Amino acid sequence: MQTRSPEIKKGSGEPNPKRRLRFGAREFVIALALFYGVFISFVAVYKHEIYASSRFDLGNMDQAVWNSSEGRILEATDERGELTSRLRNHADFLLLAYVPFYWVAASPHWLLVSQAVVVGLGAIPLFWLARRFLKREWPAALIAVAYLFNPGLQAANLFDYHAQMLAGTFLLFAFHYLLERRLWPFVIFAILASLTKEGIVLIVAMMGLYSLFIERRPRWGVPVFLAGVGYFLLTMLVIIPAFNVGAASGLVEERYAAFGGSIGGVIRTAITDPFFVAAYMLADGKWTYFFQIFGMTGMLGIFAPHLAVIPASEVAINLLSDRPQMTNTYYHYSAPILPFSYVAAAAGIATLIRILTFPRVRRVLGRFSPGAYARSKIPILLAFGILLFGIEMDFERGPLPVFHSPSNFRSVIDPAPTERVEALDEAVSLIPEEARVSATNNIGPHLAHRRHLYLFPTVSDAEYVILDETAPGYDTQIEPILNLQSTQEIRRSGEYEEIFAEEGVVVFRKTDSGE
Repeated sequence: MQTRSPEIKKGSGEPNPKRRLRFGAREFVIALALFYGVFISFVAVYKHEIYASSRFDLGNMDQAVWNSSEGRILEATDERGELTSRLRNHADFLLLAYVPFYWVAASPHWLLVSQAVVVGLGAIPLFWLARRFLKREWPAALIAVAYLFNPGLQAANLFDYHAQMLAGTFLLFAFHYLLERRLWPFVIFAILASLTKEGIVLIVAMMGLYSLFIERRPRWGVPVFLAGVGYFLLTMLVIIPAFNVGAASGLVEERYAAFGGSIGGVIRTAITDPFFVAAYMLADGKWTYFFQIFGMTGMLGIFAPHLAVIPASEVAINLLSDRPQMTNTYYHYSAPILPFSYVAAAAGIATLIRILTFPRVRRVLGRFSPGAYARSKIPILLAFGILLFGIEMDFERGPLPVFHSPSNFRSVIDPAPTERVEALDEAVSLIPEEARVSATNNIGPHLAHRRHLYLFPTVSDAEYVILDETAPGYDTQIEPILNLQSTQEIRRSGEYEEIFAEEGVVVFRKTDSGE
C-alpha cells in the first residue's frame, strides 16, 4: 500500500510549511465554540426530554412558532388562557425565521439547538474584537473562551429558549464589521440582533455613538444611531400598542410601575428627577448587578469605559425594572450585555499596559515598575486568570451536569426516575392533537402544538387536564398549594373523569355532563 509523502518545495528537500497543520489561537477558539454548541445542545434537549423545561417560556415560544407555521402569526395562549399575539409585549420577530424548519419537522429542538450553537459561535467575533484591542492572539483567545465558561451565560442558555439569547452573538458580529467598515455584514447582523427583542436595537444605536465619538466617523455613526432609536420608537410606540388596543404593553406597566408604567414615564422621570432614577437603579442591592456583569473579568472593563458603556441601554432597562430576574445574570435579560464586558476587559488590559509605560507611573512604582519583558507577559497572565476564574465560578455556581453545586439545575444533575418520565410520556400520548388542554408547567412544552394550551390551574374550556403532582407549581406566579386545591376541585366537580394515574401523573378527560 502506497503512502503519500508530504508535499516538497521544489529544490529545498523540505516539506512545504503551507501544508502543515496549524492549531493556533483561532483554531482553539473555533474548537471550543463548536464544542460548547454541541454539548449545550445535548444538555438543553435532554433537559426538555426529561420534562424539566417550562410552559413559560419554551412552550410559549414553541407555540408561537408552530402557530406561525399554520398561518397564525406569533399567536400563543397567554397566562390567563387568552389567545393573543407575542407582539403585545415583545417584538421578537426573529421567531418567524424558524417557520420553514417547522414546515419540515415541527419541534422545539430547533429552538434549543440553534440557541446553543449561536451562543457558542459568539466566542469567534469576541476573539476578533479582543485581538483587535489587545494586538495579541492567545490572550484574546483565552478571554473569548472564558466567556463560554460564564456560569450566568450557561444558565440562561439552559433556561428554555429566548430569542434575546442570540442577540449577544449577533451584536458582536455587528460591532466587529462596524469597526472593519464592512457595511453589508454589519447591516445584516445589526438587523438580526434587532429582531430578537425590541430593546436590543438601542445597543446598535450605542454602536453608532461609538463610531461617531470614538472612531470619528459621522457618516457611519449618525445613520446607525438614528436608525436604532427610530426602530425602537417604532416598536414601542406603534407596533406593540397596535396589539394592545392603543395601550402600553402590560409587561411595561407591570415592570416599570414606579415610572408610570410607560416608556414616556421613564423618559419624563429621567429628565425631571434624575436623582430618583439613579437612586432607584441602585436601591435594594441592585448595585451588585455591576459586579455580576464585570466581576467575571476582574473589573478590567473599567479601564475601557468607551466599550463597557455600549450595552448601557440594556443595563438601564434591567436596573429600572422591578422584576428581580432582570438584574440576575443567570437569566436571559443579561445575555446581550455579558459579551461586551469581555470585549471591554481585553481593551482594558491594553490600556493598563499603556498606563504602566507612562513616565510618571514608572516613577511612582520605582523599582516595582515592570520592564518591557514583564509588560509583554501581563496580557497572557491576566487573560489566563480570567479563564481560570471563569472555570472556577462555573464549577461553584454553573448549571452544567459535570459540576454538582447547589445552584445547578437539579433536574439535569438528578433527573426524575425513569418510571416517572415514562409515565409522563404515556400521559402526553393520550392527549389528541387538536384538543384544548390544561397542563402543569413542566408538561406544557410537550403539548404546545395546538391553539389552546392553558397553564394549570387555569382550566377554562379544556377538554383534557394533565398534571404532574410532583411538580405542580409555576414558581413565579402560582403557588403549589393552589394547584393542589384546584386538582381536588376537578376530582369533586364530576365534570372530568380520571383516565390515567401513574407515578404522580394524572390525566382527566371532560365528561359528557361537563360539556
